[in-house]
Amino acid sequence: MKLAIVLSSNRDEGGFSAKLLKKIVGFCADQVSVDAIWLNQYRIELCDADNKCSQMNCSINDDMALLSERIIAADAVLYIPVVHAYGTCSRMQSFIERLGYGFMRPQGRPMQNKMGIVAVVGRRYSHESVFSQMILNFLLNRCIIVGSGFPPTFRSELGSPDNDHEAWSSLKTSLLRTISFHQLLSKNTTASLNQTIHLEEVP
Repeated sequence: MKLAIVLSSNRDEGGFSAKLLKKIVGFCADQVSVDAIWLNQYRIELCDADNKCSQMNCSINDDMALLSERIIAADAVLYIPVVHAYGTCSRMQSFIERLGYGFMRPQGRPMQNKMGIVAVVGRRYSHESVFSQMILNFLLNRCIIVGSGFPPTFRSELGSPDNDHEAWSSLKTSLLRTISFHQLLSKNTTASLNQTIHLEEVP
């Protein structure tokens, strides 16, 4: 299974998100090929809301076309948003808005039937609100979500994912269940699955 991990943190390799990424890669390296996408390494402009991308890919000249290709190439996507000002950080907000509105919509929702996972990083507050927003965004793009019992929400003031045992336990369960469900779904081709599930197109 190919897993795209989207990280929204601005911090360097010593930051909490980088430590979490390393832990994830070590945990599932035998079963998963990881494509780590650090959004701070790309130019992501704000949506101009011209509505032309209802019929064609967004025409803004930045790195979103490349990022959308990496997402489409994955079997599963893990979002790791950082909480800023009681919501997701602005870079992650711009990314999911441009991805869904400017590329997934005119392409007919190619994230459909990909597995989606969310792990939130932040200090003490608003983790569940950001988690819910990311889950709703996955559902907008017709992704498949499997639960782990409770949201993987990491408290960055603890310094390391190793110190947040419940959050790591939840994320491990999410990863293992996602791998298992992907294996089950792979027994049928994606084409067969898409033929089986008849979805009414939404504008």
